[in-house]
Amino acid sequence: MNRNWLSLNFLILLTTSLFLNGCGYHLVGTGSSLPTHLKTLSISVFSNTSSEPEIHRELTSNIIDSFITDGRLKVVRKGSADMVMSGTLYYYDLKAVSFSSTDFVSDYIVELGVDVQVIDKVNDKLYMKNKFKTKWDYRATSDIVNTESARLAALEEAYKELGNRLVSLLIDQF
Repeated sequence: MNRNWLSLNFLILLTTSLFLNGCGYHLVGTGSSLPTHLKTLSISVFSNTSSEPEIHRELTSNIIDSFITDGRLKVVRKGSADMVMSGTLYYYDLKAVSFSSTDFVSDYIVELGVDVQVIDKVNDKLYMKNKFKTKWDYRATSDIVNTESARLAALEEAYKELGNRLVSLLIDQF
């Protein structure tokens, strides 16, 4: 009886350890789905074909910051990178979504669309190509300066979201 109990406990322990050891889960931001030869990334300034001039530079800067903050890929100059990211800010739109009782806009949504590609320079092939949009809302007031500040803050948040999404897509593959 005692021997059967030990055998059963050993079997349960073995099964549990095999299950936990092979599940493959990891915390976001700690692992990587990238091939081992891809350790560095260069990010070119995104081009801008949207209707809003000059916002592509701030977008690019935020995307670079997202990868630096994440830390799993080293951001380097183009000539020494394992991967090169390039992109186009192809869409910008500002939509009024709600109005006050006096018919003034009280809420806006700013939308951005980017087309991104990443080239594996080691194997000289396309590693990732993705096109997606994001949007962020903000509140308008009767003060034009405050409303413009809110728009710029909303754009900043949209840039950060795009940067974090690119980190997730490239490194975590989701």
